[in-house]
Amino acid sequence: MLLGLLLPPVADADMSSAQGHRLAVMALAHDARAYLRLDAAAHRGDAVAMNWLGAYWESAGKPARARRDYLRAAAAGNRTAALNLGYLYRFGRGVAVDPAKAVAWYRRAAQLGSARALAELGDAYYLGQGVRRDRARAYRWYWLAASRSPQWRPVLHALADEIGPDETARATRAAQAWLARRKQP
Repeated sequence: MLLGLLLPPVADADMSSAQGHRLAVMALAHDARAYLRLDAAAHRGDAVAMNWLGAYWESAGKPARARRDYLRAAAAGNRTAALNLGYLYRFGRGVAVDPAKAVAWYRRAAQLGSARALAELGDAYYLGQGVRRDRARAYRWYWLAASRSPQWRPVLHALADEIGPDETARATRAAQAWLARRKQP
């Protein structure tokens, strides 16, 4: 009961990403009320709050604790948390470096709609990190990323020159097929 008096009311609706970010930043600045709001929302099952709580713990130097919150958020369908898990495994923050696990989490984030995860998959295939190096598959993922965000178009065009028009056409069809499968109920 006392906790309810100390905290401003939290809406029953899910927290926006901007609200979660603001609370995580405030919590890192030692605002106990902000931390408690974020923690309470995460414990109510708010996936955005779980992700930002993970970001709070990662920024506070506790990536193992962050991983737990990211896992909960990703299980609840939060694409940013799945992407963050990919980064933990790619860079070995609180876990052993494991490029294959990073790619698996990037795939999950991509399935959930993360344009950044699509580009990370393109990077993985282009560099052969966690997967066999395959420039045509890299093109496919960059094509998907560029369809969501224009920042990836220069990479896409450079790679098209590298792999040639036939591979570009095949990779584009594969990317379009991936999109079509994803949109089916």
